[in-house]
Amino acid sequence: MILWREDHMANLPFTLRQLEVFSSLCATKSFRISAENLGISQASVSNQLKTLEEQLGVALLDRKPGRRPLITPTGAAFLQDLQRFEAATTALAAHRRANPVKTGSTRFQLLIGQGLAENFIRPKLGGFLTRHPEVELVFDLHLPRKELDAALARAKYDFALVHQIEPAPVADFLRPVALVRGGIYGHRRLAGGRALPLTADEVAALPFALPRISGTYERDELKALGRHGIRPAQIVGRPPYFDVFVSMLESGVAVGMFTEAMIPLAMREAIVLLYPTETWQLLWFRKDDSCGYYGDIVENFLLESVVGDPRYGSARIA
Repeated sequence: MILWREDHMANLPFTLRQLEVFSSLCATKSFRISAENLGISQASVSNQLKTLEEQLGVALLDRKPGRRPLITPTGAAFLQDLQRFEAATTALAAHRRANPVKTGSTRFQLLIGQGLAENFIRPKLGGFLTRHPEVELVFDLHLPRKELDAALARAKYDFALVHQIEPAPVADFLRPVALVRGGIYGHRRLAGGRALPLTADEVAALPFALPRISGTYERDELKALGRHGIRPAQIVGRPPYFDVFVSMLESGVAVGMFTEAMIPLAMREAIVLLYPTETWQLLWFRKDDSCGYYGDIVENFLLESVVGDPRYGSARIA
């Protein structure tokens, strides 16, 4: 079960993952040890706690460089309530059958956008496979738009998670799960000191990089730029890989159409939004017969890894 689908959970100022991180920090008093225990990065632990505090509007832990985090009075009260909550969930879980039937396949074919895989799923994959060594996940690269729809319609993949510009029609077998800001991104020095956002003519004069997937995909992206009156005067590259694309943006060699979530956190000071375009949708696919115990585990992992990550910065769709 994916908890953010439920209206009552979506309205709560925390996620179960954030509660898990806070509980671990209270127990270990160490961001490093908590990260190791949870199978995530220290940065993710810090971001989860920061987001939880922002959503609650209170400080739960007192953090200072070189010192262990100390729980605040408000944090201590929150921890007491959390312990009662954990006790209640344990009591509810006790209603489960002693030996639940673990049905379904343990091998799944996944179609994931390169940026989503590199930024959000791959860093958490080791922890997931450690917890579920019986599960095998086979990743495939993002296909061109028309081939993607055809592959999913044939049920070639068990799960898919990809981005698509919002105005584009969504196939019946795809479900929008989040919205994220999109636009023309590039190194801030390419703005040349001009106020942001730039005009369409100013952006069109910059060197562009386009994703090297197919001629159809390139035409679709140029058509999307054209809706904003942007016709690139110079295309300097068609990188085949996501990390190469991002590197071109970071070095100032080119600009390109991106979603905000795909900009690595460490690069967000250098890579900025030069011109806003359409919102992008995060689309989810699950094959009808990819059900059972392990299918639910994989679905929860994939969606929580992306939409549940504070760095993704999306608006969830109920």
